[in-house]
Amino acid sequence: HIFIIIIMLYQQYSSSLSLAVSRVSSSSSTSSSRRRGGDSFRTTTTTTRWRTSRRRRTKKVTVTVFDSSRQNSNIGASTSGKDTEDDAKIGVGRSLFKRIQLASDGYVRLALPGNESREVDKRPISDLLYGFLFAFGTLAILGTIDALIEVNFQKPFFIGAWGTISVLAFGTNDAPALRMWNVVVATVFASFVAICFVKFFGTTVITRALAVAISIAFMMWTGAIHPPGGAACVIAMDMIKWQELGFLYALYPTVLGSAFICASGAVCSKVKKRWPFTIEDVKSAMMNIKRPNGKEMVQTLKSCGSGGIFAYGIMNTLWYSFGIVTAVYAITASGATSLALIKPKLLPALAAVWAGSQATKLFRISSSIALAPLCDKILNRVNRRLNETNRFSKSQTLFWTCIATVLLGCAFIAACTFAFLAKAKLFV
Repeated sequence: HIFIIIIMLYQQYSSSLSLAVSRVSSSSSTSSSRRRGGDSFRTTTTTTRWRTSRRRRTKKVTVTVFDSSRQNSNIGASTSGKDTEDDAKIGVGRSLFKRIQLASDGYVRLALPGNESREVDKRPISDLLYGFLFAFGTLAILGTIDALIEVNFQKPFFIGAWGTISVLAFGTNDAPALRMWNVVVATVFASFVAICFVKFFGTTVITRALAVAISIAFMMWTGAIHPPGGAACVIAMDMIKWQELGFLYALYPTVLGSAFICASGAVCSKVKKRWPFTIEDVKSAMMNIKRPNGKEMVQTLKSCGSGGIFAYGIMNTLWYSFGIVTAVYAITASGATSLALIKPKLLPALAAVWAGSQATKLFRISSSIALAPLCDKILNRVNRRLNETNRFSKSQTLFWTCIATVLLGCAFIAACTFAFLAKAKLFV
């Protein structure tokens, strides 16, 4: 009997609720309207009464009805040109050709537009260059440190989780997961949990899954979501070389390297925002660049005065010094241990140095033009010092300064040549 009564009450409640909904949809009384995710809705509150066998009950029913007219007016008032352009790209995920075409349009994105979603964080092509350079430099530094620690202390340093954090640091801008609170809290706790499970329960399928799940729950609880923390947890569970570090693994190397990558990523993000450029900027800059003309560059160098002449003398001295030293090293390293063996190889080597000087002449002239202001300041300072004791003109100062530069280059060549010949046991 109780079961039959419950069924009857449920049927009466359902019929009353359906009647209330039909009345609300047909009536024009609206108490409030609100927007939800770009759509307009009308919310109406009505009172529904139904009678049970013993007492009268009252219940308020709130019904939300979609209003298409308000939606069109709200969208028309808030849509901008950019939103219209982004909306036009929605759905390109259905065509592979359109996705490839959009991916090669000269911009970088966190995600391309999908079937029903817009593109995410569209940025200029400069982000790609800066991200590449900072990622390469940062990971190269960490790799060098890893090699030094491995040789001197026989301890591992480079961890695979740094590849994950590098994607966030250099591939995104101001990602919330890269905040220092997220990095430290998530990494330390996930590493600590992993080492605890390894020491007390061992590495099994259940312990690995439980350690990662606990780490994720703790990150969510503390507001410290950090994906590389999960990677650090799994690495500690599976690799013996990190398990041997014990609880030190919670600080070394995970936190140290992660903090360094995050700091480098912050600098990279500032550089991206400070100096952005697009493909169109690069093309216009390339069009404005004139091909170097040797005669014009020589005239420009002459117009730089004594500073340009001194700079060109320095560049020539550097080129011939290192060229001749390299040639002598190549001769002695090839097994020539006597003057009879060195003489036939010396002339071709010097000819190669001269040919290289002709090939790099424009480079040396352009470098001299760039260094001319600095060299002019040096000459002025040297001239003031010499005039305190003797009277020298600026041309005399330039002459003796160039002579001193050439003598330094010759001394460098002689010292290196003597060292190479001694190493080849020519004097024995």
